[in-house]
Amino acid sequence: MGNLAILEVILENFMSYEYARIPLKRGLNLICGPNGAGKSSILLGISVAIGLSYTERSKKLSDLIRRGKDTARVTILLDNSKMNGKRPIPYINNDIVSISRYLKKDGRYWFEVNGREFSKFDVARIFKNIGINPDNMLIIMHQNMIEEFAIIPPEEKLRMVEEAVGFSKYREAIKEIEDRLKRIIGEEETTSNLLTNAEQTLNYWRNKYEKYLEKKKLLERKSYLERELIWAQIIKYENTIAQIEDKIRLKNSQLESIKNEIMKKEKESISLWNEYLSLKEKFRKVISENNLKEIGLINEELDKIIKDYVNVRVDSAILKYKKEEIEEELKELNSSINETKKALFEIESKIDKEKIGERIKTDRTISEISDEIKIVNAHLLSLEEIPDDTPLLYQKYLETYNELKQKIESISENRKKLLEEIEERKKVWRKVMEDLIEEINPIYKSILANVGGIGNIRISNIDDYEKAGIEITVGFRGATPVLLGEYSQSGGERTVATMAFLLALQHHLKSPIRAVDEFDVHMDPKNREIMMNMIFSFVNENPDVQFIVITPSQISIVNNLVNIILVQNTNGRSEVIKTVI
Repeated sequence: MGNLAILEVILENFMSYEYARIPLKRGLNLICGPNGAGKSSILLGISVAIGLSYTERSKKLSDLIRRGKDTARVTILLDNSKMNGKRPIPYINNDIVSISRYLKKDGRYWFEVNGREFSKFDVARIFKNIGINPDNMLIIMHQNMIEEFAIIPPEEKLRMVEEAVGFSKYREAIKEIEDRLKRIIGEEETTSNLLTNAEQTLNYWRNKYEKYLEKKKLLERKSYLERELIWAQIIKYENTIAQIEDKIRLKNSQLESIKNEIMKKEKESISLWNEYLSLKEKFRKVISENNLKEIGLINEELDKIIKDYVNVRVDSAILKYKKEEIEEELKELNSSINETKKALFEIESKIDKEKIGERIKTDRTISEISDEIKIVNAHLLSLEEIPDDTPLLYQKYLETYNELKQKIESISENRKKLLEEIEERKKVWRKVMEDLIEEINPIYKSILANVGGIGNIRISNIDDYEKAGIEITVGFRGATPVLLGEYSQSGGERTVATMAFLLALQHHLKSPIRAVDEFDVHMDPKNREIMMNMIFSFVNENPDVQFIVITPSQISIVNNLVNIILVQNTNGRSEVIKTVI
């Protein structure tokens, strides 16, 4: 025991069958009988049980119900025995798995697995995991599908091959990354638009913020200038007071000196006056003595004293005048200093010392400072009204912009990595597909050679996995090989080429169950025998594979390795009349 296999097919009210049980085995199963016997219905029943959605003969599954009946049931019994401790369907712990599909005339249908209802999805999952897809004609090729395969586009042929050999995962891996790339590109575009909008908003608020800073700087400068102006006024008064005090000290010094000088002159004046009086007394005595010579000398001396006395008195008067002038000046200076001190006091009493801060040492004039304040005020007036929360808003939009910028950088990096990953996965896909073609092409050519033909299998557009396709060429009787198509070959030639391709693939198919219906209808006896021998040879080499062949032709291979099922139709009712296992 090894791969999963169908042990039996049970048809109830299905097409031309009322009730039939068809036993199958691993290896080759030949279903034979005349046309219209119901051979193809057996294969169709298997496909319906596996999950086929529609058929070539009947687009609606309800049309497969036997005439006059309301319900049909198709059941397949599967061998799920363990092999090396593992079951083909690992999550069903039974050696035999029964899968039934019920069809109703009203279009309803449902599945049962071992008597429990299953969804179509769950049934499809069972068979997908073991490589069986009833819709893939390379696995189950129904009647007339050989003709259909020839006209299928190369791209679709390639996808069928990928699925049949289990390589769909490589295409899906590329698609999955490309889908992620599309989402990334969409996200990048959205983020880029957001970034553009954020940049515009940020530039708007940056301009506001710069003006805010400029305004703040101007206001700080204005505040400083206003403080400087106050301190300049204080310093001006302090300097004025200091200058007046210097003048007062100087004037007091001058006044003291003049006073001393006046006192000195007064003393000198008194001394001269006393000397004059003394000499006058002496003069009277000399006159009385009539000493003419002495009188003359005294007279001269008196004249000199009088002259000196007058000079001293004049000097004293001048000094007194100067003294009065200085005293007047001092009076004015004291008045001025009092006024200045009063003005300084008024300034100091009006200002808030905390606001004006520490003393600003300035040698600028009040006029210079006032002029600069006017200039600053003019600049402030030129600035528009700036909201107080401008810094917060600017910071908020800056953070948003930086976040979006980081995000788009991250997205761009992810996009770059995804592009690299896509290229890497495409390389892997190309490699496995090229290796596959390299393996099956010689077999295809060999099979054709046995029937007098030549041909080739190649992948077109290998660098573009979406446009890539399998091109099958064939030529007979010395003709140049041309693409397999609807009108390029005769029916027999198309059948031979398709079967040659199908047989070349057999060693690579993932499905343990393969089937082909009436492949030999258009073949001559020789080619039919060659193809049957090749099928038999393959099955003989792969005894775990279950191969179902439907043929209306005479059976040429009969031995104990072949399960032969004979079918006939009597009075519109198909039945299995003989089974040789």
